Amino acid sequence: MSWYQKFKPYKDESRKIKLKEKYLEPAEIKKLLAYIEKTNCEHWYLVTKFLLQSGLRFGEFAALENDDIGKSVISVTKTLDIVNKEATPPKTASSNHEVFIQLELAETIREIKHFAKKQRILFGHGKSNVFLPRNDGTPTRYDAYEKFLRETSEKVLDRKISAHALRHTHASILAAQGINIETISRRLGHEDSKITKAIYLHVTKQLREKDNAAIAGAKII
Repeated sequence: MSWYQKFKPYKDESRKIKLKEKYLEPAEIKKLLAYIEKTNCEHWYLVTKFLLQSGLRFGEFAALENDDIGKSVISVTKTLDIVNKEATPPKTASSNHEVFIQLELAETIREIKHFAKKQRILFGHGKSNVFLPRNDGTPTRYDAYEKFLRETSEKVLDRKISAHALRHTHASILAAQGINIETISRRLGHEDSKITKAIYLHVTKQLREKDNAAIAGAKII
């Protein structure tokens, strides 16, 4: 018998912990949004809601123009280059996709359009076609939002959340509601994602465990 067979393998929980950090639970979503709304950060509140409800990458969101928002779908055809601050084509063919606008997302889009209209009048950038512009009419800055989200989530949730975690949260919520992984992958704009699959499997496992716990005390006879 070799030396390592004398001991039970160490159960590595680090992967589970890291996976958990990649998305928010429903209660955390409500807590985070309620805090942002209470602090009157309307711009950041709308950004957060939109990212959670659409599953878009931040760069895809920032590059959106009013013409990209249709009646039933959002056309994702470009992403914002954070370094050069310009819109560029998506990295892959599958990233160029359409996102169906569900009812709650449609309401958020209406809120954003109303907010953007007020901003254009207030700051005089009526010619800007950016979907959710800053005060000067330019797209929302990644570094500013990422800083805000990290600091706010640490204060409210006791852990730092990135903008990309909101995309993973979108996937996890869909998985928890029984949406299959192929549908989720198409909505996110990629055909294969290890993270999406890992989150999907993790969430469905949690649901099975919850179901089993509920059935455990049941008596048929």
